[in-house]
Amino acid sequence: MYVIAGVTGNTGSVAAQTLLDAGENVRVIVRNPEKGQIWKDKGAAVAIADLFDEKAVREALIGAKGAYFLLPPELSSERFLSSRRELADQLVNIINESQLEHVVFLSSVGAQLDERTGPILTLAYLEKLLEKSPVKTTALRPGYFLDNWGSVLPAAINDGVLPSFLQPLDQKIDMVATQDIGKTAAQLLLEGPATGGQTHRVVELKGQSQYSAHDIAQSLSKALNKDITPIAVPQNTWKDTFMQFGISNEVAGLFADMYENINNATIVYEEINVRHGDTPLDQFIQNLTK
Repeated sequence: MYVIAGVTGNTGSVAAQTLLDAGENVRVIVRNPEKGQIWKDKGAAVAIADLFDEKAVREALIGAKGAYFLLPPELSSERFLSSRRELADQLVNIINESQLEHVVFLSSVGAQLDERTGPILTLAYLEKLLEKSPVKTTALRPGYFLDNWGSVLPAAINDGVLPSFLQPLDQKIDMVATQDIGKTAAQLLLEGPATGGQTHRVVELKGQSQYSAHDIAQSLSKALNKDITPIAVPQNTWKDTFMQFGISNEVAGLFADMYENINNATIVYEEINVRHGDTPLDQFIQNLTK
């Protein structure tokens, strides 16, 4: 049996569904019983647990051979870094004392870096814990989420512009759909842990290709049948802009750091164990705009 956290989000839901489609036994972790009913209907077992509830998470792992975990974002928190590190400590302690054969954790491109990566700092901390774990673990490091463009989709639809924090607007970077992240997480669980005595490994996930803000705008133009113009959001307004989305002051500052260092090519892949998603950009954008 595989235990999957985060099934109310994009990657966990796809990972769980992929495993169910493969005929595997799956137990999903949800905080609300109502959110678990859809998974019961699909044939999964359901564990009711908040990831901060140590006892409930331990019970959810009983009888499982593998699990998928992530550090769920709480973007309104003013103690984002410390709370995510506390959760990382707790989850790794739980898996260290479990009977799990293999655990896949969602990480990120740039998790090998120790500064100026914004919220990715919490994943760098997590990976250091995993490196010391006696349980066989895999850190899945995807690139920039294509799904992030959904936050500025209303501006494209209503005003014909695509605000971009990724700059310059013609700079191409690796972007990956979260559905490909979930599928890859499931594949890694099915494949099992690294062999040859290695207890921890990193798998980097890129998209089908690299894209720029211009590429995203062009694909949106086709999907919406109207001209969409990408515009660069001035860096001195980033933090205030993020906070207008309900993001806390701390997290807004972290996001500003992250985008600055994506743009200056500090946050990059190590080019180890690289895999690629298979979702085409135009197909993704078509689905995003439905």
